[in-house]
Amino acid sequence: MICARSSVMLLKTLISLLLLTASGLAQGTGQRLILDSQYDVNEWPHADEERPTNVSVQMFINSFGSLNAANMDYTVDVFLRQRWNDPRLVNAVNQKDMITITSSELQSKIWKPDTFFNNVKDAELHTVTMPNILLRIQNNGDVLYSIRLTLTLSCHMDLELFPFDDQKCYIALASYANTEDVIDYEWASVNPIDLPDQLEIAQFDLLNFTCKDTTQVFTTGNFSGLLVYFNLRRQNGYHVLQTYVPTILIVSISWVSFWLDPNAVPGRVSLGVTTLLTLTTLASGIRASLPPVSYVKAIDVWIGTCMIMVFGALLEFTLVNWLANKKIINHSQTMFKIPRLLAGSDYGEVSFEGRGNTQGQERLTRRTKAQEEEPPAAASPKTYITYARALDRLCRVLFPGGFLIFNLVYWPYYLVHQYMALPQSLV
Repeated sequence: MICARSSVMLLKTLISLLLLTASGLAQGTGQRLILDSQYDVNEWPHADEERPTNVSVQMFINSFGSLNAANMDYTVDVFLRQRWNDPRLVNAVNQKDMITITSSELQSKIWKPDTFFNNVKDAELHTVTMPNILLRIQNNGDVLYSIRLTLTLSCHMDLELFPFDDQKCYIALASYANTEDVIDYEWASVNPIDLPDQLEIAQFDLLNFTCKDTTQVFTTGNFSGLLVYFNLRRQNGYHVLQTYVPTILIVSISWVSFWLDPNAVPGRVSLGVTTLLTLTTLASGIRASLPPVSYVKAIDVWIGTCMIMVFGALLEFTLVNWLANKKIINHSQTMFKIPRLLAGSDYGEVSFEGRGNTQGQERLTRRTKAQEEEPPAAASPKTYITYARALDRLCRVLFPGGFLIFNLVYWPYYLVHQYMALPQSLV
């Protein structure tokens, strides 16, 4: 009698364990999911009806990372929510209308779409403090499958207008193994892309987004998929403060050499070389953050012009120093008459070049008498120092004026191109 009772109790225990394994327990309740013995996880829900299962997709963009121009990618933190109806799960929930399954073992027994991202470079499923997976089944067979992912996605960027550029990045998803006759993806009818109220993207403004359905054709078959495009516009404030303002100051400092004496070789050479090296270092830092593309970018035009201005100031000193030390062999042969505006205080020294100038002859007479009174050591052959100073005075206006004209062309051109095509308002 005792042996019979022990056998009955052991049999009941085994049956209970089998029911728990096949059914699973819901979170915080005693309700169970009762699966049919013929439920096949490898068979899509509407296989008996010979039609594809409609999978509705909705995304919540939890955070949107900044675009990496060097790697041409960006990072997003998303909640991927997929909904479909499985007729085999009708009335499978015991006691209540809905069950939330947290057991990974039981989750693996439920059919789920094999969704993947076409343009993903790296992906991470959040597992703190538990795997961020939600599987909710209702009594009418509706299934909600939500997971939280951090995705690094590729984004081909056109940097011709950088840093005044607009970029169009996308997320593409589809079924990896099931063709369109098995799974048919569609965007949710309400809020297919949900965004936080205060979404911030470093260096970019999110202008709008566009959702569309697509079919991906491969040699293995036609696969249903979804696309969402994000239209982004780069903010100019960072680059204005980190690139444009410093380069403007460097170019302006290089003009200081025009006010130094033509024979001040150490000061003018040091100033020219220092500004050129500083500008080269700044340009190297900018290039390090960009991919090695073959076309010319807007930032390249700016840096190139600034280098020409600084290098031009260094070359101007070379010419000025050469003129200041070149001796005039024949006083009767002069290069050209310097305008009085450029001659400045040296006008009396060059006025002898104009014929019939009485005032110039008088000054020349006074200068000759003064030279006769000087000791012999002070008398030295005359150089073109007057022309060197006149060239410096000309460059004091020519270089800043040329740089100003360049700015008046550069900024309107690229700003107009950036804001020419105004996109639609945010959906």
